[in-house]
Amino acid sequence: MSAWRSAVLLCSLMVGCGGGLPEEAIQEDERPQARSPGEEGTDAPEAQWGRVELGTANLVRDIFPPPGDVPPWLTPSPSSLVEFRGRLYFATNFEDGRGGLWRSDGSGSSTVPVKEFPAPPSSVSPVPVSELTRVDTRLFFVAGDAAHGGELWVSDGSTRGTKLVKDVTPGPGDTLPYNLTALGKTLLFFRFVPGTMDAPGRTELWRSDGTEAGTVRVRDMGPDSSLISSQVIVGSTLFFVFTDPVNGTELWKTDGTEAGTALVRDLRPGADSSNPFYLRAVGQEVFFLTQTSDGMSELWRTDGSSSGTVLVEAFPPGPDTYNPRLLGVVGGRCLYLTLTNLSDHRLSLYRFRVDETGAVSKRRIAVLPNPFAGQPDADPYITRFTVAGSKLFFGLAISTSGPAPRDVQLWVTDGTGAGTKLLHRPLSMSDEFETQLYTLDDRILFSGIGEGTGLELWVSDGTEQGTRMLQDVHVGPGSSYPSGFTRVGSSVFFVAEDATHGSELWVLPPRSSLASQ
Repeated sequence: MSAWRSAVLLCSLMVGCGGGLPEEAIQEDERPQARSPGEEGTDAPEAQWGRVELGTANLVRDIFPPPGDVPPWLTPSPSSLVEFRGRLYFATNFEDGRGGLWRSDGSGSSTVPVKEFPAPPSSVSPVPVSELTRVDTRLFFVAGDAAHGGELWVSDGSTRGTKLVKDVTPGPGDTLPYNLTALGKTLLFFRFVPGTMDAPGRTELWRSDGTEAGTVRVRDMGPDSSLISSQVIVGSTLFFVFTDPVNGTELWKTDGTEAGTALVRDLRPGADSSNPFYLRAVGQEVFFLTQTSDGMSELWRTDGSSSGTVLVEAFPPGPDTYNPRLLGVVGGRCLYLTLTNLSDHRLSLYRFRVDETGAVSKRRIAVLPNPFAGQPDADPYITRFTVAGSKLFFGLAISTSGPAPRDVQLWVTDGTGAGTKLLHRPLSMSDEFETQLYTLDDRILFSGIGEGTGLELWVSDGTEQGTRMLQDVHVGPGSSYPSGFTRVGSSVFFVAEDATHGSELWVLPPRSSLASQ
């Protein structure tokens, strides 16, 4: 573990905070428009509260015992936070093996367990409550008990309405569903079936409507197969990356039926792999990157058909095309991509715009400065990103020879050089705790380090003046490590610690509506 503490670095290195980068003129009709609610690539919640003045965060309830001298990311804490039926639901998992599904309205008295799972016998590993997933009027999650092992559970939000969906692996054996995903009003999940002396392990795709009869296997994906984490939903189709001995690692799709579950296109025929990654929804298509064994990276697009899966651009191996990454999609049409140049240790930001005819245009917006470019191993890379309104916010880190970065900065772009600005530095400098960026309408919440404080709760509207610390939760030089931001109605819940408590549930309420003033 390594964490960094110091006074805030001067923003005037290379580019001052709020200063834009030079760029050739951009046409007015090329300016990105505000995204639609729920666009992929952002944690933006569905509800809109308009402009509000944020209030003071407060501890909701002290649930876990004092952690002692242990980093907060290694201690029990509320997890898998999700809004459901106007309340916050979350998981608790204690060190003694107990687990639970909890709910909260934001007050201590309303923060109570819905369903508790006792610790298993000492000879059995506990199955943590996890993967809370809202699907229409049902809340699915994974949990385990002594009689059934780790299985799929469902809740209507009440204790009486929280029940086991189906004991897929009868008895105390574990099914351990994973990658729970809402596709319309259906839950999709994967299951790994362990191998035996006579047969290899295999992966299965399942669906559930919350009933035992409606929880069925969609497709056996074959022996020695496994799911890769990258996925995206476009319309009623889930695109995901999957690997098997026959096709290698390629892009697949499913609509929740056996007939609708198929390989999109084998870009590297046979067992060779195209290794798709960074899937992004752009309109009704998916854009993604691939990388071959010889180091060639390629940008592809697909409409879900084999013939509609076409190459957009290739990035040959070389020092100026290192580590391509797809970021967010703004307005449903503008996709952002970064490339690192290993020769001058700088990162270039590009925008790919898809017009009404489907034609793609590419534009380099900016080359981001690197004040450490003359030092060894000082390569820039993107940490996290989110879209808020018509702007893309992203974290830019500068590497070292070790695991922890030497600098992490918050940037914003509106798709122009002048609108590409450094907002704040530093963010989290730990290699074990990364700053999260959370969309709040046209602003973001994030954790940043200020002068005389540790890692605390900040807000930004994309301007230098509108980027500020909201609250020093862990007063003084200590850090509160805010994370897990989840919006419920007009409040935002998150997990943080202070000088007295370990990682606990906090709530940030609105103070008043500016629109009504």
